[in-house]
Amino acid sequence: MEKTTNDKTLFAMDLTAMMAVEQLSAETNQPQEKVLLDFMESNTAKMLYDDSTKLWWDGPSATAEEYKKSN
Repeated sequence: MEKTTNDKTLFAMDLTAMMAVEQLSAETNQPQEKVLLDFMESNTAKMLYDDSTKLWWDGPSATAEEYKKSN
């Protein structure tokens, strides 16, 4: 198996992050820009972009829940 993350996987990770941020923004009534900055600095974002965790496989709702648990 390839060690590097391919473009399709990175796209899926980015899309998952974007959708999770939209969900978190709606739930917290905070601007998406603020939520995005907070999210991208979080351990959840590190997990999302670490292909070995496969967090992106679980989708944006699971990613948002993981973020809420750890923040």
